This record gives sequence, structure tokens and C-alpha cells, in this order.
Amino acid sequence: MLKLLYRILWLLTLTACGGEASKQESNDKKKTPAERAEAREQAKAAFKGRVIPVSVATVVEGSIDASYAATATLSAVEEALVVARTQGIVESIFVEEGMVVEAGKPLAQLDTRRLSLDLARTETNLESLKRALDRAEQLFEKKMISPDTFDQARFNHDREAATLALQMHDLSEATIRAPISGVITMRYIKVGNTLQPNAQAFEMKRADVVEAILSVPEQELLKLAPGQPATIEVDALAGRAFQGEVLRVAPEVNADTGTFRVTVQLPNPDNALKPGMFARVSVLYDRYDKALLLDREALITERDRQYVYLVDDDTVTQREVETGYSEGDQIEIKVGLTAGDRVVVRGQTALKEGSPVRVVQ
Repeated sequence: MLKLLYRILWLLTLTACGGEASKQESNDKKKTPAERAEAREQAKAAFKGRVIPVSVATVVEGSIDASYAATATLSAVEEALVVARTQGIVESIFVEEGMVVEAGKPLAQLDTRRLSLDLARTETNLESLKRALDRAEQLFEKKMISPDTFDQARFNHDREAATLALQMHDLSEATIRAPISGVITMRYIKVGNTLQPNAQAFEMKRADVVEAILSVPEQELLKLAPGQPATIEVDALAGRAFQGEVLRVAPEVNADTGTFRVTVQLPNPDNALKPGMFARVSVLYDRYDKALLLDREALITERDRQYVYLVDDDTVTQREVETGYSEGDQIEIKVGLTAGDRVVVRGQTALKEGSPVRVVQ
């Protein structure tokens, strides 16, 4: 019974609404075309005259930095691939990956027993040849041997002396030493390995100073120069910013890529930065201390035209502007505004020249 009552009430409501709509439509049909046009104009005027709520920002004077931003992979300022200089079996290893060593420090020792025996034999032969050379010299002075015989004795002595020097060099090279000061980043050998000359033994990198190599488009060539300050940030060390500077700028542009190399160098005394880290680099190339600054949201760009809405009392005026550098959420206004001007930053889409506005926080 209750459901039936609800249904009757719903039908009565629909009938009443339909009646009102039909009545309004009937009244509209009774109006003349002039009356309907006048009603439309009144509706348009009411729409145009509505007050639009907007947010504003004030043009202020301050400093702005012009920076070139890029990404790069950090690399060590010095790298060395340490190789074996002579043949031998690895007898001892003195360092491990991650250890910091000074230049000249022993890293590994090869077996030197055979080299020592060869050296002892060559020393004995050299002593014998030295005595033979001394006798030949005495006989030559007395004209008892020919010059050819004396020259042969001297040649045999000098050849064995050269062999001795070479063996002494090989013996010293059996101790693999660090060519640079740095950290051991890779060990390729194990005790018992037989190494041939030029076999890889260790990899070293000097990490107290690191570099970021930037590939910069050629249109930026005149902006960057050695000595400019740079700020480096890495994802692995969020919240930290490292300071460096441009070390060098390549003197030529790569014809294939249209870029040139810029090397940024920065100190790394606590070894927080690691070669291979992905870095964001910002190079400061200019700074204006008395620039007119405005919130970037206020700027409207249409094709080759840039403008803002300037608030004057309770209405707005379009004002074309010329912009300069941008940094963060601020942009430099070079022409069109003065310090203290109030400009719309939110609500511009509903505005036209002369629109009435209400400033809201």
C-alpha cells in the first residue's frame, strides 16, 4: 500500500514539472523575436558583468641566476689499469678492493726464484767477461792482439751487461706497484695465477676529485667558460649539493652530434661521490642583482606574444611583456612591468580586457 502511495506522488510530481516546463515554453513562444533577442543580450551582459575571483602576485626586485642544466655520469679525475710487466706466478696480494693506496705502493708480488737464478748466472758471466776484457785491453796496448779481437771482447762484455740490466729490471717489475695514488676499484688476479706481460691485474681510480663531462649543444657555446661555478646533485645522496667549477671547455664542436664537451670538476674529500654515479649539473653563467621578478604562472603565451593581466582597482588590463632569465618558479620581466605591479596568477582563463575581478587570497 505504501509503495503504491509513493508511486502516485512521483507521477503527480512529474506531471507538475512537465506542466511548468510546458508553460515556460509556451510563454517563450508568445514573445516576439525582438523580445527574445533582448533577453539574450541581457543574459550576455549579466555574464560579462560578473565579478571573477582571481589570485594576484606582486612584481618584486631581486636577483636571478642564469644556469645551464644537464645530466652526466661522474668519473674519476685519474684512472689506471695496472698490468703485469713481466711473466710470473702470483705469489702474494697485498691489497683488496676499496683500499686507498699511495703511488709506488706494492700491490702484488710474483714468484722471483727463476729470475733470481738467471740474474746470478748473468752476474757470474759478466765477471768472467770483465776479466777477459781487462786482459784483452792489456794485450791490445802491447800490440799483441788485433783491434778486432779487442773489440769482440768489449762487445761480449757490454752485451752481458745489458742482459744483466734487463734481468734486474724484470726482477723489479715482478713487484706490481701502484702507478697513481687512489682507491683499488677492481682486482683481476688471484694467488697462483700465471701472468703474462700486459695481463690485467688491478684497476685504480683517484676519487678525491671527480669530474662530470657534459655534452652541450653548440648554441650554448658562448655562455660557458672555465672557472664558472657549478652545483652537482646525485639521487643517491638526496638533500646534498656539491660545489665545483668548469675546468675546461672543448675548443671544437662535434660535427656528428652538434655538441661540445664541458668538463666540470669538484672536490670529493670525504669520498661520498663515487665514479659512475648519475648526477644533475647546473652551471651558473650569469646573475642579475636588480631584476624584476614575477611568478611564472602569471605569464600567458600565445604564439609569439607574451602578456599578463595587470590588476587596476577592480578591473584587469592586458599588458604585453618581454621576459629574460627564469629560475625555479620565478621569471625575469625585462619590459612591460614595474616593481609593485599586481598581476593575476590564477583565474586568467576567464578574463578579458576590462573584466571586473575580486582579489582572493
